[in-house]
Amino acid sequence: MFLIQKFISFFILSPVPFILIIFLIGVSNIKDRKFKSGFLLFIISGTLYLFSCEFFADPIILNLEKRYPIIEQENIEKGEVYILLGGGIITNTLEGNIPTKNASVRIMKTLELYNKNPKKIYISGGSPLQNKESESSVYKRELILLGVPSEDIIIEEKSNTTKENSEYIKKMMIKNNIHSGILITSAIHMPRSMNVFEDSNLVFYPAPCDFLAHQEKQNNFSYMPQFKVFKDLYSAFWEYVGIFYYKIKHSLSK
Repeated sequence: MFLIQKFISFFILSPVPFILIIFLIGVSNIKDRKFKSGFLLFIISGTLYLFSCEFFADPIILNLEKRYPIIEQENIEKGEVYILLGGGIITNTLEGNIPTKNASVRIMKTLELYNKNPKKIYISGGSPLQNKESESSVYKRELILLGVPSEDIIIEEKSNTTKENSEYIKKMMIKNNIHSGILITSAIHMPRSMNVFEDSNLVFYPAPCDFLAHQEKQNNFSYMPQFKVFKDLYSAFWEYVGIFYYKIKHSLSK
């Protein structure tokens, strides 16, 4: 009974109806000898199906997430400060300004590491969408509510991109005579972040979190289209484009 309910909910509250409609219109066009539009609709419906299924998206996402493993205790001890990168906020909710879901995972990872080995927390995140309150100030408030002393949290509110995160955090580290830090961000975002933070005078230890992909196919529902997969795959493509951009920019600057 549970599987039947799950299947019905997947079918109704998923891209399946839209994919089927596009596919059936394609079939109709083929029958009416409108071959070009028919085949185009087949391609569109097939692409939408693949891009919304975990079995297709997971390997693409996993290729980013597996590049940096879970941080080991040895590296937690080596890093002099924790560096929490911004991941967005949701503004004007009934609870006020709050972290996005992926930012909340980063905050909880920071708290987990802080409880294991307390040290200063640098939070980097401005107001990319011209919000009245910065990402870093929202995250700081959350960490204080979770028990982290205010004096252990240092924020910078000017950065709006990963590149600017790197620039402002490095300036803070040099100013405070800090030579190493533990970089906390989503696993999918970590490869680009490590590329951007790379520095000959500073050391950064990756502490990925907020993992999205399955290492193995869990069940046949991985073949069922889901709206969530579109978002996850979009995030992966964004990271691939960012990595490619920074590599080209770095090679041209040599």
